[in-house]
Amino acid sequence: MFKKLTAVATATLVAISLAACGSDSGSGSSGGEGEIWYSTKNSTEAVHVAMANGVTQAADMLGFKGEVAVAEADAAKQNDQLNNIVQNMMPAAVVVNPYDSDSISDVMGRANDADIPIAVIDNKANNAEADVAVLFDSIKSGEMAGEKAVELLTEKYGEPKGVVVNMYGEVVSQVFKERSEGFESVIKQYPDIELVSVLGAPESDVATSALNNVIADANSSGKTIDLINTPTDTATIGAVEALKTNNMWQKTGEEGHVFFISHDGLGDVLSYVKDGYVDAEVVIDVLGVGGIATEILNAYPMQGQEVPTSGTFTPEGSYLNTEVTFTSGDTGATVMLDPLVVDASGADNPLIWGNAS
Repeated sequence: MFKKLTAVATATLVAISLAACGSDSGSGSSGGEGEIWYSTKNSTEAVHVAMANGVTQAADMLGFKGEVAVAEADAAKQNDQLNNIVQNMMPAAVVVNPYDSDSISDVMGRANDADIPIAVIDNKANNAEADVAVLFDSIKSGEMAGEKAVELLTEKYGEPKGVVVNMYGEVVSQVFKERSEGFESVIKQYPDIELVSVLGAPESDVATSALNNVIADANSSGKTIDLINTPTDTATIGAVEALKTNNMWQKTGEEGHVFFISHDGLGDVLSYVKDGYVDAEVVIDVLGVGGIATEILNAYPMQGQEVPTSGTFTPEGSYLNTEVTFTSGDTGATVMLDPLVVDASGADNPLIWGNAS
């Protein structure tokens, strides 16, 4: 179970202490060298709370004290917090999820100058060198959703055909862009699948409105929507409302069921999968992204070694990714975490972040 977040305000940052100093396997000292800090975008979204817990639970396992600085969706605030951590606290290591991939470069440079190991997770940091970047493979997530869509349509019709609605996300989001690109690259291989691309994410109300319009257009032209794909669970929540309004919310196997594929691993959507309303969830390793980054920092730069750009790493903690591969990326050593597609039979996996709250 996750430890509840409790905000503690200081002069220059909001900190959340999620893990006490653990066993003697880490530094064991108090403050500074005994701390691993995580800089998160916000503390309001469940996915970011889960990422924070991944870091602090790994820190606790390794014998350090995990601390969290909350930027609350403010790039300037995140940079101020990190400057304070690097210059005044001198922690054992820092893990950061950049709110702004460009502006984070200066403070990362200061961490490098101070010989403080630093990892970036979830979002890339541009024009900055990190000891390691641990990222989600968003293109692969989209491709896996596309492959699942083809499988479902083939089960229905005996071949891949039908009307597929892809509710792509904001083009400014690299993650949503890559998920959409991966999904559509698979779907476009099949000429008998009619692809309808509509901006319907990430906000749930945007998804509701967009899908209502698509359904109205389909009805007026006599078409049947066979499958819906969303790039994030918040959009799924909105799309569900549109399906309910239009009497199109049926379980798998029931007449009129619309296939549905979603992304992320939110608990509410996992419940829809378990109950047979959503056919598949492309789950990202939210607990692993921060936990694995923390373990890699401890195994390499915190021991005075460079993180390799080839080979594999087996983390100690329990994550969806049980072994990861090092590659070379724009900012140095990089790890891309594989997604996992789950249906009703696997949606209760306790390592999925939406089940662990």
